Amino acid sequence: MTRKALGRGLGLAALVPPVEQIKEGLIDLSLDHITRNRFQPRQVFDQASLESLADSLKQHGLIQPITVRKAKEGKYELIAGERRWRAAKLAGLSNIPAIVQTVDDRELMEWAVLENLQREDLNPIEKAQAYEKLISEFSLTQESIAIRMGIDRSSVSNFLRLLHLPSELWIDISEGRLSMGHAKALLSLGSKEDRLALAQEIIHHGLSVRQTEAMTHKIKQELTSKKTSAPTSISPDMTVLEDRMRLSLGTKVKFIQKGKAGEIRITYYSLNDLDRILEKIS
Repeated sequence: MTRKALGRGLGLAALVPPVEQIKEGLIDLSLDHITRNRFQPRQVFDQASLESLADSLKQHGLIQPITVRKAKEGKYELIAGERRWRAAKLAGLSNIPAIVQTVDDRELMEWAVLENLQREDLNPIEKAQAYEKLISEFSLTQESIAIRMGIDRSSVSNFLRLLHLPSELWIDISEGRLSMGHAKALLSLGSKEDRLALAQEIIHHGLSVRQTEAMTHKIKQELTSKKTSAPTSISPDMTVLEDRMRLSLGTKVKFIQKGKAGEIRITYYSLNDLDRILEKIS
């Protein structure tokens, strides 16, 4: 198998041809002898869509076979076609037609990513994690990933940057509550606390990307203003008290000394978090 098979412009028809076009290499496999692709980037499978596909399989059978490779102890590992495999199980089938291919681990992962990307099935976080794994486990560069996937290098870089956001926000990006535009604006903020707080504002108030960008600009201006009028450093005794309050309230607590006076800044990340803190204080 050549690398060209994984390059720019390859359609899935070349990867998994219809059953009627296959003369050799097609076998009938027991569903119990098949394991999922360990490198499958997609983690979320829509149940309603799977049930619809299962109904179609009951009525019409499987038009396009899955693709597998041989594994240990008489098992086979999926290369492409996990939705069809899952739907076949739901349909109560015992066997499924499969093409057996010989591929190494890197090719296995590239095929899994390519299949999902060409069908646009992956959410942004799944894409980012798939690209990151290609880099960390198989030493691919962003440029080589872009060539294999038929996209610009900047697109690969933008997806990878999503993983720099707090992991608490990944589910919001995966489920569409935060867009790629929102994520880009959040990444311009330096602290985790600011990113989480603004993300909550975006979600709760339905802020547009333009409004979010304006908010990040305002936050950065305020931070710059605070740096130019830096407060007096607090004493060691005040630092101990600050730590005690942080542990007691379970959130970030900051003492700001301004001469003989000062402020106590307590951070909360949601209205539920605020209620929890108020209960502790009262």
